Amino acid sequence: MKKMFLLVSGILILSLAGSAMANPYDAFIYNAAGTASAPSILDLKPGDSIVLSYRGENIITDALGQNFAYVSTVAATNALGNPSDLTVAFAHPNFVPTTVDYTDVGVITVSLDADATQGATYAIEIRAGNLLQGDIEAGSASRSIDSIPEFPTVALPIAAILGLVFIFGRRKEEL
Repeated sequence: MKKMFLLVSGILILSLAGSAMANPYDAFIYNAAGTASAPSILDLKPGDSIVLSYRGENIITDALGQNFAYVSTVAATNALGNPSDLTVAFAHPNFVPTTVDYTDVGVITVSLDADATQGATYAIEIRAGNLLQGDIEAGSASRSIDSIPEFPTVALPIAAILGLVFIFGRRKEEL
């Protein structure tokens, strides 16, 4: 039993080490200025957009100077969302790291259509590298996007509830 445990543990360690060595870098999504990590959930109103940066860290020397094509994937994470409501555009087509920690500042623009349903949620994945073209492996990072409602959409139901409470409270006083 102990030998089986050691064998399985060894196989798991080797498989994890092999997959870690295959990544050319660790990917992150940063704010527009490229100075800090972007929030994990990005709140956008319909019609809004946000500019983000793509950062690679611990870039292996073989990947320096290589062209890694930007690719994005959008998925709706609730029934209100439609992936076509969210657009991810890149200022230029490739991530080309020149140092071991490299930030491509302001390269990503995420836009939510003006007619997107409020309350919809989305997940985006941004990666640089194309496995089909023989790159070592794509580095990727992801974020959640929430379509937040406009103020009147939230305020009107709250005001209606408070009005009903006031009306029913007055009726109790009259009795």
